[in-house]
Amino acid sequence: MLDLNFANEVLGWSSAVAQLQTLTALDIGSSKIVCAIVELSPDGGLEVVARGVVPCKGVSDGVVVDSAETVDAIVKAVAETEASGYSVGPVVVGLTSENLTFRTGHGVTAVGNKEGEITLADKERAQASASLVGVPSDHEIISMTTRSFSVDGQNDIINPVGLTGVRLEAEAYVCTAPLTYVQNVRRVVDKAGLEIRKDGLLPASMASALAVLTDEERDVGALVLDIGMGTVDLAVYTKEIGYSAVLAKGGRVVAGDVASYFNITKSEAERLVTEYGIAAAEYLDAKEAEVTISATSTAGDSQVSVSRKELADVIDARLQEVIDWVKEQMEAARKRGLVISGVVMTGGGSLLPAIDRRFSKELGVAVRVAAPCCLANLPEYLASPIYATAVGLLAFGAHLIKQSSPENEDGETPVRRGPMGWFWRIIDWFGRMFT
Repeated sequence: MLDLNFANEVLGWSSAVAQLQTLTALDIGSSKIVCAIVELSPDGGLEVVARGVVPCKGVSDGVVVDSAETVDAIVKAVAETEASGYSVGPVVVGLTSENLTFRTGHGVTAVGNKEGEITLADKERAQASASLVGVPSDHEIISMTTRSFSVDGQNDIINPVGLTGVRLEAEAYVCTAPLTYVQNVRRVVDKAGLEIRKDGLLPASMASALAVLTDEERDVGALVLDIGMGTVDLAVYTKEIGYSAVLAKGGRVVAGDVASYFNITKSEAERLVTEYGIAAAEYLDAKEAEVTISATSTAGDSQVSVSRKELADVIDARLQEVIDWVKEQMEAARKRGLVISGVVMTGGGSLLPAIDRRFSKELGVAVRVAAPCCLANLPEYLASPIYATAVGLLAFGAHLIKQSSPENEDGETPVRRGPMGWFWRIIDWFGRMFT
């Protein structure tokens, strides 16, 4: 398993760029496939150079339910991306599903050095021990985050290598998924003619957090809520990730409620939610509440009049269910000692008008809607909450390349200046966070 913690490893970024000039992210969502390529320059800069977005009906609630449809959508997204003149290489892929399992692991090892100095090998043994705690035999480890180490009872140690002790312990946060679920994802990617980069799978909640969280939010503690079409992905960060969960009731369920209530087609329901929806009727003024919209009935032979107030009431009812779920997850995270100072919302569902105010009122913390902010000069077509996961996967891919690069000959970490400096601070944090 990839050791994503490189706080004490010296990595030569420029040499990696010389060997690989582009990297590709593939976001297999419940409503669309997003393929994006970034070009890496010798000075460490990244520039998004191509993107393909294609609707997909082969994935439901994050699970592949129609292989042929999903493969076809991936192929079309790749073709659209490669129309720019860039070729799609090995991809990093985001995973989202209620099949994902998150757990805390605790590992212990004896320091092997007779003199008591902790080595990288000791550290890796402790991490490996922590990663295997409670993992079912039919699950695959997707990612592992080392939250902290302890040396002979001294807690909250970030990196134990070089310290002296007898007993080394590691606390880790591990994401696993059923082998069949992961195999189905790998299979559709393979059938589409693509290769998944080594260690190139990442929970979508972590990718989105990488794209939208600021340094300050990670330090003080924040909850990231990615509301997609098929799922709602939640992750809590107090410096590092400490809690995560997935709800298989995204925007598509809201549209389904609207379609059922007003007896209209699902496509019409999605249009109404997108164009006229709001998080609750209380955020409509009197004139807006009286507005009526015509929509095609399920039978297709008549028009149905829908008032904005009624539409808001239907949406509000489903949002309340999501809010109640988020409250439960916040309570569970706080019981683990995690701090939640605010909520950062992203994903297509976060674009619903007044949703931030609705959630803030119920959750009792500040809520902001966020677009990706981890890449400088991000093209306008990706600078939207809709593409948070895809952009986060690009940043994750940059980390994988950095992780695999050789050490600098002078043994010093490369200095990164210019407009990408903030991004590289994020990547450095990402490397310290994961194992």
